[in-house]
Amino acid sequence: MTAVQDARTRELLDRTIPEAIDYAAEQWPDNTALTFIEGGGPTLTWRELREGISRVRTGLESLGVAPGDKVGILLRNQVEFPLTWLAVIEAGAVAVPMNPKYTPREMDFVLEDAGATWMVAASDVAGSALTDEAVGPVRADRIVTVGDSVPGTTDFAELQRSAPTPRAHRADRLDVVNIQFTSGTTGLPKGCLLTHAYWLELGIYGSAMYPGRPPQRILADHPFYYMQNQAYLMLALTGGGALYVTAGLSRRKFMSWLVDHQIDMAWIDEGMLDLPESPADQQLALKYAPVAALPPVYHQALEKRFGLRARELYASTEVGNGTHVPYDRDDLVGSGSMGICYPNRESKVIDANGDEVPAGRSGELCLRGSGMMLGYHNRPEVNAELFLPGGWFRTGDIVRKDADGLHYYEGRTRDIIRRSGENIAAAEVEMQILMLPGVAEVGVIPVPDPVRDEEVKAVIVIEEGAPLTAQEVADWCKQGLAPFKVPRYVEFRDSLPYTASGKVAKATLRSEASTGDVFDLKAP
Repeated sequence: MTAVQDARTRELLDRTIPEAIDYAAEQWPDNTALTFIEGGGPTLTWRELREGISRVRTGLESLGVAPGDKVGILLRNQVEFPLTWLAVIEAGAVAVPMNPKYTPREMDFVLEDAGATWMVAASDVAGSALTDEAVGPVRADRIVTVGDSVPGTTDFAELQRSAPTPRAHRADRLDVVNIQFTSGTTGLPKGCLLTHAYWLELGIYGSAMYPGRPPQRILADHPFYYMQNQAYLMLALTGGGALYVTAGLSRRKFMSWLVDHQIDMAWIDEGMLDLPESPADQQLALKYAPVAALPPVYHQALEKRFGLRARELYASTEVGNGTHVPYDRDDLVGSGSMGICYPNRESKVIDANGDEVPAGRSGELCLRGSGMMLGYHNRPEVNAELFLPGGWFRTGDIVRKDADGLHYYEGRTRDIIRRSGENIAAAEVEMQILMLPGVAEVGVIPVPDPVRDEEVKAVIVIEEGAPLTAQEVADWCKQGLAPFKVPRYVEFRDSLPYTASGKVAKATLRSEASTGDVFDLKAP
């Protein structure tokens, strides 16, 4: 950390998000804060972003949004998302980011679970979800729509025309600003309670890890309704940089984004090695890049071809930043290490009894420190299971920690499928399939995929005599699940393997060859 970064850390650590935005608008008023590089989106400086947030916050307050209110946000990667997210926080309300691809059932669940009474949504999403002049628990007169007019709702443009009023709400750093839903491992999604401190420490300690100046041109190619783009915005906020926002992830466009916009921070993976070689490979402004679970065999080749340093970073919605490999540790290239703890983190590794294991032994990673989630919203029983005495949080990931404090990832205990950047709870897909008449048993597992990382596979035992087809399974799933959760593969078997505790043996399913008929529902 440089002297400038250290001074900025001290300046920002005690602030709230609105106060940090004030700081950015004062320090870098004419620096670009946001630019949307697809679809003709706008570019805003930090001064313009500060004013835009004030206008939208004033408009929300004039409608009746009050401190503590929960506000669902169903927007895509458009400028209205960061404006709304930050305006809701500034009003003292709580943002509930949601995936616009949710089905009405999924929308209703998240809104009900969060206790949302307001919503800001893309007009096509809100219009299609409106039933009896409401979306779930949120009445139409409490819905703000972006895009074409939706009868009974308020146009977002009205908020933007509001004359800014002084900020009235005075927040504490530990006030909840987000209920950030993440895929659950025991059924439906759970909302992480995230604070001002959570987001600002993500940005402060994240930007401090870069040698010299923090990143100034950050590629924001993940969905804004997940933590990545929100975290990138905090990285820009605390370092005076800018987000270069895309409509979403694209392997085909990735290199042109890097080159055309001289991106100096982007999340990368080994898939870059599959791109056609080009003179631009060695001309990137991207010199330091985070990766996650990069196969060690590709690490050196990735750095050599693109002239950069790739370093492992371990993070999650629950803990924010956890561990990282410093950029000066060339000796760890290809080692598989996910590094040391961030300055605001401590770690320990425990066995099945909750006891800490000696250095070099594998076990479940536990983390603690400032700027982590406060817990899961409305899930006291889960919080009691995952939060240990002393503030330790059980991550569910299996790691090995050596005597030097270096961590090595070995697997996960939680049943999550990672598909094209989306986290999918196997249990949620299983719950939907088990409601289909004719299904006796089901196990949902990930299948490796070179394009999407993992695909969803459902292994099903049919009730005797039931005339069930793979397409009927997929059609049923589409009724209650977002498209990205619908299985691509369906296998019918006579039986499933079970553990001694009576659960489907997922490890066995993943490791053994198929024994029944397998259907690829995306095959031509």
